[in-house]
Amino acid sequence: MKAAQQQNPIVAEATRIRISDILESFRAAPDKVYTFEANLSSFDRAVVHEVCKKMGMTSKSSGRGSQRCVSVYKNTKKLDDVKGKENLTHLTFSGESKMALGELFSNYPPAEGGFGTELDGKHSGTAGKTREKKDDIFSKPFRKKEEIAKKVESFASRIEKDVKLKQIVEGRSKLPIASFMDVITSTIESHQVVLISGETGCGKTTQVPQFLLDHNWGKGEACKIVCTQPRRISAISVAERISYERGESVGDSVGYKIRLESKGGKHSSIVFCTNGVLLRMLVSKGISGSQNEAKAAAKENISDLTHIIVDEIHERDRFSDFMLAIIRDILPSHSHLRLILMSATLDAERFSQYFGGCPIIRVPGFTYPHSIWTMCFLS
Repeated sequence: MKAAQQQNPIVAEATRIRISDILESFRAAPDKVYTFEANLSSFDRAVVHEVCKKMGMTSKSSGRGSQRCVSVYKNTKKLDDVKGKENLTHLTFSGESKMALGELFSNYPPAEGGFGTELDGKHSGTAGKTREKKDDIFSKPFRKKEEIAKKVESFASRIEKDVKLKQIVEGRSKLPIASFMDVITSTIESHQVVLISGETGCGKTTQVPQFLLDHNWGKGEACKIVCTQPRRISAISVAERISYERGESVGDSVGYKIRLESKGGKHSSIVFCTNGVLLRMLVSKGISGSQNEAKAAAKENISDLTHIIVDEIHERDRFSDFMLAIIRDILPSHSHLRLILMSATLDAERFSQYFGGCPIIRVPGFTYPHSIWTMCFLS
């Protein structure tokens, strides 16, 4: 008997369809409440409750006897969300404003829960991890064209006023690689990967980063050039040498980052580091996740870089091999990024083939007359 009472009799299909149509129309309308007529049976009202629940709305019966009816209410929160989406204000930003905002959210990404928890003084572990600050030494400096023009003028002014710096510039112009400056910059502009093969002492390590910096500044464009060295002492000494050649202190336009030590920051356009530091930066956020997470982390971390120079690639180690493999995988999705490989004359063709047959620029070393030495030896 109880089972028979609990079992609802079948409501006519036409009645079900009519109730569904009414509720669909109400959900699309701006009204917040809809009340059905009082002539519905208790079984019809049960259908209303059932359909409302499926549509994400609430329903409530009221009244007694023949005056009992059912009212349907929209979810207030969802209604506000829909209205909010319809009433969104669209803002337009200039190119410089977009860059500044992109830079802000790149370095300080908002937490999943927004800023409310921080405003209340409550900091959760998850929010702290989400808002972990990005190492700004690998961030692209935000400079307007006017600021870059002032940098160029300042460098030219230092050369004119400082006799010693003028002699350094003259010495740079006598290096074997100096005559290849236009070839190097134009080739790098038209190819994503370029290999520079040069004898030891031709000047590739100290001059190529400066060629790229001066070329970009000449166009009024900011850049972030990361140069890797196989050893810590090399990263520091080359950064100091280039700073000296530009009449600056280390940490200004040229900086370096090695393990437990760094000089410079976001304002530094050229940054020297070891292969291990760059590799750690590429995989830092994906090291404990899957391969896809590691690739996604590498793409995010490398987004601010404009050039990567890998020096002494013939001195292969586990860091450089993994680093080059990761960079090769993410190059197709970063068309703005340029990879410059620099090596002695060893295995240049092999590295070129690994990167799809990239162009090779061969730079000779210093040549000295041998006749005098031969005569002295024979005598």
